[in-house]
Amino acid sequence: MKMTFLNNLVKYPLSFLLVIAFAGCDPDKFYDESLSLPGDRWPKEDALSFTVNIEDTVSPYSFYLNVRNSTSYKYNNIYFFLTTSYPGGGMSRDTIECMLASKNGEWLGKGNGRYRDNRIWVRDNIRFPRKGEYTLRLNQAMREDVLEGISEAGVRLEKK
Repeated sequence: MKMTFLNNLVKYPLSFLLVIAFAGCDPDKFYDESLSLPGDRWPKEDALSFTVNIEDTVSPYSFYLNVRNSTSYKYNNIYFFLTTSYPGGGMSRDTIECMLASKNGEWLGKGNGRYRDNRIWVRDNIRFPRKGEYTLRLNQAMREDVLEGISEAGVRLEKK
């Protein structure tokens, strides 16, 4: 007996919904990666490293930082050092502050329970000067040798 599309839809509705959900996900995403920090602890000297291959030097990009924090994190913000190494040599370093809680102490970001996920806009209209591999290294820049309460951090680029 030959099954039609509608018969499959009735028999396997979850599979159909998953296909639909993943087909339309995140069309602006060019690069998005986060790395876990074991035990929600981030030593100051440990950089999280991300390699991005850029072929389009004309289109503008938006840059975001991803931060997942525990509700036991004792600050309302976090500072990062972002070191960018360019293809063919050269580098730059930026200091970036990200707010994780409002002034009244309420956590920003999404999530219930113990963790909050934040996607924090940093800058729009970034253009990469050269084609090739860029390495982005992210360090916590708080005044603690080991920062507790951050479980993941990462970078996201959206092509505009």
